[in-house]
Amino acid sequence: MSVMSADTTKTMLGIFGGTFDPVHIGHLQPVAEAAQELGLEQVRLLPCHIPPHKQAPQSSPEHRLAMLELACQQWPLFIIDNRELMWDKPSYSIDTLKDFRREFANRPVLFFIGMDSLCHLDSWYKWQSICKYCHLVVCQRGDFLPEFNVNITRLLNERRTTDVKQLEQHSGGYIYLAKTSQIPVSSTTIRAALSHGDVEPSWLPEKVQDYIERHQLYRQCE
Repeated sequence: MSVMSADTTKTMLGIFGGTFDPVHIGHLQPVAEAAQELGLEQVRLLPCHIPPHKQAPQSSPEHRLAMLELACQQWPLFIIDNRELMWDKPSYSIDTLKDFRREFANRPVLFFIGMDSLCHLDSWYKWQSICKYCHLVVCQRGDFLPEFNVNITRLLNERRTTDVKQLEQHSGGYIYLAKTSQIPVSSTTIRAALSHGDVEPSWLPEKVQDYIERHQLYRQCE
């Protein structure tokens, strides 16, 4: 396994991307728990412009960005990084990570993903190069571990670590499975609930829910 060079003078940089359509507790809580486990004091949220693996977001970039700003007010761990919104192209993770590496040189970059994303990582564009530019931090959702396919099993065997110091001392190359809460909610579920006006209040940051109601977002979702 190749691991990127050590640089103990730089603090770890956490990043977490998504469409955030809308941002909800299922996004924020697991990443916050993983960040606490790793000793991170800040995580950057990266709203994407054109998701390569999903349908186009239902809400505009302006609305999604505004909701993230409100969420960050209630969750001070998070700040917004809007670089992907500035790109008029699909938001491939490999391109974003290369951009971070150009900006932050040898600083350790921790790229947060969910367990479902890890299971399908080998469908991502240039997936075999992802760990050249970052560490992957996987929000495990409790103690459950799925049955991985042969590509992901091999990747974990080569790169998995339980040692936070290895993440701190190298700029990329490892995969860390963080034990985080299982929160059974998704943006799809929330949009459907919002379309009928019966969303569970605990699913959304209060200010985000107020914003959605004020702007009547997701009313046409089937």
